[in-house]
Amino acid sequence: TKNVAALKYTSGKLKFTIEPQALTTSLTKTADFLLLLHGCDDDARNLSLTWDSDQEIKLIPSIITISGCENESFSIQVSASKRGRFIIRPIILENNLTHIEDSRLFVQLKVAQYRPLIIISMLIGWTYTLCWTIGDYFQAWTSYRRKSVVGLSFDFLYLNIVGNCCYATFNVALFCSEFIEAEYFRRHPFGLNPVVPNDVGYAVHAVFGNLVLIAQCYIYQSGGNVVSTAVKLLISGYILMVGVFCTFAIEEQLHWLDFLYILSYVKLSTNLIKYIPQVLMNYRRKSTDGFAISNRLLDLAGGLLSLLQMLLNGWNYDDWQSIVGSPVKFGLGFVSIFFDAIFMFQHYSVIVTFGETASFNIDATGYASLPFDLQLYWPQDESMQIDNNQTIAFAQGWNNQTVSLLIEPIKQGRFIVQPWVEPEGTVDGTRMFLLIKVAMFKPLMIISLMVGWAYTACWSAGNYPQIWLNYCRKSVVGLSFDFLYINIVGHISYVVFNAFLYWNSFVEEEYYRRHPFGLNPVIGNDIGFAVHAVFGTGFTILQCRMYETGGNSVSRPAKAIIATYLLIIIVTMGCAMWDVMHWLDFLYVLSYIKLSTTMIKYFPQAYMNYRRKSTEGFEIMNRLLDLAGGLFSILQMVLNAWNFDDWRSIGGDPVKFGLGIFSILFDLVFMFQHYIMYRKRSSKAHVELPMLPKGR
Repeated sequence: TKNVAALKYTSGKLKFTIEPQALTTSLTKTADFLLLLHGCDDDARNLSLTWDSDQEIKLIPSIITISGCENESFSIQVSASKRGRFIIRPIILENNLTHIEDSRLFVQLKVAQYRPLIIISMLIGWTYTLCWTIGDYFQAWTSYRRKSVVGLSFDFLYLNIVGNCCYATFNVALFCSEFIEAEYFRRHPFGLNPVVPNDVGYAVHAVFGNLVLIAQCYIYQSGGNVVSTAVKLLISGYILMVGVFCTFAIEEQLHWLDFLYILSYVKLSTNLIKYIPQVLMNYRRKSTDGFAISNRLLDLAGGLLSLLQMLLNGWNYDDWQSIVGSPVKFGLGFVSIFFDAIFMFQHYSVIVTFGETASFNIDATGYASLPFDLQLYWPQDESMQIDNNQTIAFAQGWNNQTVSLLIEPIKQGRFIVQPWVEPEGTVDGTRMFLLIKVAMFKPLMIISLMVGWAYTACWSAGNYPQIWLNYCRKSVVGLSFDFLYINIVGHISYVVFNAFLYWNSFVEEEYYRRHPFGLNPVIGNDIGFAVHAVFGTGFTILQCRMYETGGNSVSRPAKAIIATYLLIIIVTMGCAMWDVMHWLDFLYVLSYIKLSTTMIKYFPQAYMNYRRKSTEGFEIMNRLLDLAGGLFSILQMVLNAWNFDDWRSIGGDPVKFGLGIFSILFDLVFMFQHYIMYRKRSSKAHVELPMLPKGR
């Protein structure tokens, strides 16, 4: 990666420029930069330059002679025999130009152990930035669907926007102001501007996201929620402090760079305290209803990936000082993860166990032409205790009320409770029901949650060992193209299914019409997992276009299978467009395609291994992770079935359970091939045949 920024230094008519000023390379690769000379100076004839750098750095050419009086460009190749961060500066050997200023004429070089880890680190960086960027939209979507912000802490929102406004100002000013940038360079002679365009865009977008959430607080029902007095005083203190230091900067008693540092400290302090109000609100309400847990899951994923990137870079560049030297950033990452874990515990522990009570809310919204009382009668259930009836008083005009109720479970299981409303026909009760899950032991719910994250991590990481093996070998010989192409068809179908069922309200309403007591089976995590699967498989297919294939290609049977899938998709999509079938049925067709690809995609790779009498080129770690994920998935299903006394969740979904077993069986087949049948085969076994026979 390269920083394209260039710096210029002058002496009379002569200008020095280095492009780029930041380089990243690895021990096995060379990098290059340009030394540009502009203008003319008689004293510059026969001027010689060499380089001031560590002995582990090798530069070619090591000496540069300026022989003319015209614009010149010198390309310099640099390589290193040691990991780390280095500064490279030019030295004038024959110098009559004693007045040249070259204090900022340098190259900052970062040398990594492995170049692929640089790419992985970059991908991780974009991933956690994406997680943090889209997080607010899940909360905005939740509030929009509920037409209510009850359950969302206003203190959290206002503290957050104060911090993000300070952060945006810091980034924009340091990035755009040459005056402030010059002061930063004066204090950090060999530093580069820490703010890049991505930082500016991310910070401004964070302010926008917060403003959307705050605007919803004035549009939708708030349930009487307001900003607390304590937070008002705290925000007033922030504003007063910022105003005082801004005045000092205007009167030149403080440099503007120091004022920006004050804003960064405000951002850091708000990050430390902003979560506390939301935690307290959830605790007082005994509910996380209205607070989008998907937001926190994305924040948790972003925080973990951010720390992973820091550790990965620390090892790859042998630069642990970047972590030790930034304890605030590292510590705040842990603070954020700690609070995300608390939110997850609060959210998922709403599922109650014996001896506990849980609360739920009824939002009563609508226009009444005349005042009346709405009566709710709850059925007496031997497994659940709820107050027998409640009254909601409606005034004439627009009404927006929230009624809180308590439930106490008597036995474990899954139950649906639906009230009887009087007067009949007064309200739309088509979706007025409560799905209650009662567990035997709360610790088992936490264990189930951890098992769920474990198998998701195993399946998500499964693509990377194969990608790494392909890169190291610079070859995809031994990897079935049929397996890859059939797999990506299934993954793309799964992405479309999840995205439409999650975001399209028209499709969602049809789903509810067919499943009156069902909830949307797709959550935000499903979309992220499916998109990541498409990315991993697509990247592997890209490698098949880059590296040696040994004559391997997609077989005719596989092409026929894929063509059949595409034909089915086109026909059913046309039927949906012409109202012959509902769009939900089209999505079901996509889900069946995903299921069928899962059943057949392993056969080509197993057959290829058999034909080659070798598993060389097929990364077995991929299957080990898949096996671990499959076992964890089945363990979670069995664990939940026992804890909730709901064995129908397994018997009622034989396809999912059966496919899990099917996947595990093939993983065992691959392991048998790798560790037993072909263990002693030479790694140089010649195999250039596709896994399925081609017709002629």
